Amino acid sequence: MLPESSSHHGEAQIGVSADANGGVKNKAKANANASSADAAYLQASAITSLRLDVLLSVGRHRLTGRAQRADGDARALEMALSLRQALQTKKTTPPEVELIPWHLGPEGDDTEAALRGYLGMGLDAIRWIKAPAAADAMAPLRASLASPSAGDAHHRQARLVLCGMRAEQGEGTGMLPMVLAEQLGWAWVPGVVALERIEAIEGRHRHAEDGEPGKVNDCEETALFRAIVLQALPQGQRRRLAVTLPAILGVDSAAPAARQSAFGPARRGQLRLVESGEELVLDPAVEQWPLIPARARPRRLKIVTATSARDRFKAAAAKAEGGGGRVLEDVSATEGAAAILSMLEAEGVLPAGGARHGQQGSPQGDGR
Repeated sequence: MLPESSSHHGEAQIGVSADANGGVKNKAKANANASSADAAYLQASAITSLRLDVLLSVGRHRLTGRAQRADGDARALEMALSLRQALQTKKTTPPEVELIPWHLGPEGDDTEAALRGYLGMGLDAIRWIKAPAAADAMAPLRASLASPSAGDAHHRQARLVLCGMRAEQGEGTGMLPMVLAEQLGWAWVPGVVALERIEAIEGRHRHAEDGEPGKVNDCEETALFRAIVLQALPQGQRRRLAVTLPAILGVDSAAPAARQSAFGPARRGQLRLVESGEELVLDPAVEQWPLIPARARPRRLKIVTATSARDRFKAAAAKAEGGGGRVLEDVSATEGAAAILSMLEAEGVLPAGGARHGQQGSPQGDGR
């Protein structure tokens, strides 16, 4: 994952600097409006086959509590539908785009009503893996995403998975796509607001053990692709990233809003029950947890000594600005771990010097 630029919302900059100590900087400004899906997709002329998987969950209305489509997942589906429409309306030979929506959850009237809200956006069918609410969704989704398509025997299909940042009910930790990407060996990019284009890069030989999920067998040549995405940053800034596919993208709430669900397509769409081939594992702790809807709490205001009403208003409306972050590029795992430990110690999460003991090993020699 290679960062290309950082800019404010509505404007992206592509620049190259000579060195860190100064030099001539050549920057070209380009209009990159994140709220529209336009002809930027059409630059993927070398793509012949693309598979888009979208993970869908059941949302909950914040006032009434009724089941509905989740806002983040609906925005992810909107991004996938816009990409498919833009690629299929090309004047040249359009690539073959396969859009596969997935849902894993228990059976119920509320679940079906929410899923039909996604069908009303223009889907023909949703693949539904029925599982209890306390079931671990990791293994079934990993097996479903790792299985290749029927027309991708030579591993030359571009793969992209889109989903929201977190679920609106249940645990809602936002860890599912992150752990999925780690287990599949794919890239994970959070906070995506726009998918600008997908392009092919040079093919390589990928080496992996036989039978490893999501990987290509040893000495097989596979086509490589990359996606150019726009990532949301604090204070309305945007950063353009080049991500090597396959990848999982977490769509931010600042992405374009989902289209309205139509009643006719929602009733005509199909909910197809599928089997993942993996045994469902139940979490006994989750079955005993009492889950209640989260309520927004009033924000605590800092006591500010101001001489005028204007100063008090500015202090109350001010947002926290993060200026102490660093972007680490081309560093080893040891250097990255040391930087993370230093940050945790500076924030007071870990005691100063307490985590350094783990780098030299414990007295038992187990590395803890």
